[in-house]
Amino acid sequence: MKKIVFFSSLIIVISISLFLFYNPHIYRKIQFKNEPPKIGLLPFEDFSEKDIEVVKTELAKRYGFDIAILPQFKLPAMAYTTIKKPRYRADSLLNWLETVLPDSLDALIGLTNRDISFTKYQEDSKTIKDPEWMYKDFGIFGLGRVGGTVAVVSSNRLRANVSKEKFHLRLARITSHELGHVLGLRHCPTKECLMNDANESIKTIDQSTGELCEDCKSKIN
Repeated sequence: MKKIVFFSSLIIVISISLFLFYNPHIYRKIQFKNEPPKIGLLPFEDFSEKDIEVVKTELAKRYGFDIAILPQFKLPAMAYTTIKKPRYRADSLLNWLETVLPDSLDALIGLTNRDISFTKYQEDSKTIKDPEWMYKDFGIFGLGRVGGTVAVVSSNRLRANVSKEKFHLRLARITSHELGHVLGLRHCPTKECLMNDANESIKTIDQSTGELCEDCKSKIN
């Protein structure tokens, strides 16, 4: 009888744990090794030193983390794709970044000026959004692994027909947004919030306040 009670309790505990871990609507506070957390910036080939400094300054100011700049790397060939046009798969870059994350860092953000893409699926499914030809290899600004350790940001779609100041504002906001995902934040329904979904338009980024809403702030403080 005691064994039955023990195993029943164990099953309940495991079930609750799995629910909390995998339920996409439940926020999980991320635990870091360092205090304050240490975030690495890994610039891929030809990424401007000035642009790196803009990102470093923004992340340090917004989150209060220590920011380390790693040496430049060549973009990994395994992420290259020509599904629609020559560019790099963001999901493959995340997988690669995980393999080079130093033990001394809590998270790593890749920075590139090349175009990046991923496959966009219908919500909570593995069915590619319609029309499939558009979303099978969809160009994006950045991608962060929610509650993970890596993110990647591309400046490729941020600089067209805007001043250097506006370009840097976009770059800072996109990188802060993707780091927010690493911290466990999902897209926020508040339109002005930094974590609001771009909804496939740079205009959303431009119209944002660039700040986290109070609800998102409370989850990472």
